[in-house]
Amino acid sequence: MQWDKVKNTLLVILLAVNLFLLSSLGVKLWQSRQRDEQLEDSLRTLTAAHGLTLDEAFSLPRDRLLPQLMLDRSRAEEEAVSLSMLGEDAVRTELEDGAVRFESEKGALVWGTDGTVQGECRTETETPADAREMEQTAQRLLSAWGLLEENSVLTAETASAVLTGTVAGMPVHNRQLTLELEEERAVLSGVWSFGTPYTTAQESGTVCAAADALLAFAEQTEEPARVLSMTAGYRLTVDSSRRLRLMPTWKITTDLGEYLVDCAKKTTVEPEK
Repeated sequence: MQWDKVKNTLLVILLAVNLFLLSSLGVKLWQSRQRDEQLEDSLRTLTAAHGLTLDEAFSLPRDRLLPQLMLDRSRAEEEAVSLSMLGEDAVRTELEDGAVRFESEKGALVWGTDGTVQGECRTETETPADAREMEQTAQRLLSAWGLLEENSVLTAETASAVLTGTVAGMPVHNRQLTLELEEERAVLSGVWSFGTPYTTAQESGTVCAAADALLAFAEQTEEPARVLSMTAGYRLTVDSSRRLRLMPTWKITTDLGEYLVDCAKKTTVEPEK
């Protein structure tokens, strides 16, 4: 009998503790939500002073801590794509600036040290009649050239298609290829990379603060615009030593276009193309 009383008392105590913990968690969540709403209200007021309005459906994303990453340029992958596109008889030429040019009777393709790609080749493909046909044709060509990846996203219009893909599970906002088709000719251009990124012991994480990036963009923007969304990710760049780097960057989507804001420098980079 005595043990039954002790057991019941312990159960009551445990129940009381659980209720206290749950109520404390609820209060913290409510306070956090209140702070987020107050911050967003303040941002709407501050950005409006610079002619930048936040869409009604806009929600300020959470801050992220992202490491700076590095990529090794893959000459082997560049050559494999070039030969698939231009034929096995394509001639390789090393240019003075570090770029590599492949050329054959079918066309030419140049890979820059900064990840840029520019070239064209003849194809037996007719000009697509609509966006759906363009998507199917682009998928077939890009797959044959070895450019389609597991997480690739392909969007198409009537005569052009844009290929994007993540790196290490994160979006790289300026890593995209544009394929244009006309009169049995394919034109490929954009920025691309191969391989798995890595970090070094010297590299530290960069805090991507959404509110700071949004305010910096508002101060630097020259035209009134409406912000639709923000996405944290990376931007592919090249340093003075010609090493490819992935820099933490916000992409801000507005009704006028898409813009990139460097997380560390809080500066607006060129509009995404």
